[in-house]
Amino acid sequence: MKKLFKYGLILIPIIIIGIWFIVFYLPKTEVYKNFTVKKAPPVTAVEIAKDFLNDETAAFAKYSGKQIEVSGEVINSQIENGKTAVYLKTDDDGTQIYFLLKDSLPLFNLGTTITLKGICTGYLGDVQFNEGEIIKL
Repeated sequence: MKKLFKYGLILIPIIIIGIWFIVFYLPKTEVYKNFTVKKAPPVTAVEIAKDFLNDETAAFAKYSGKQIEVSGEVINSQIENGKTAVYLKTDDDGTQIYFLLKDSLPLFNLGTTITLKGICTGYLGDVQFNEGEIIKL
């Protein structure tokens, strides 16, 4: 009986720490976040802009919160809050694809064709992406 009590005193804190780790710590780590993001098929900047302009509700359901690869022509790049922001050209003059990259990188030349991936956060005049990464330059 004493042996069972002794092992219980050791196992209970280990179980409590394990549960805490799974519930509170793991969901906040980058590795876990990358696995939980849903992915969508690659698209061009022109295609995704057309989707949002034609039917914003359907496009929001299709793209929002998902990791997407977008290819397009760079029309602007700048530094915002220590990170590089990239704007891709679309067929509509009032709409652009906006990517905020994870890191601060050198600015891109205008007219460069680039493929980026990021998490679509919605549409506010521009289709917006966060956590952007360069796939192909």
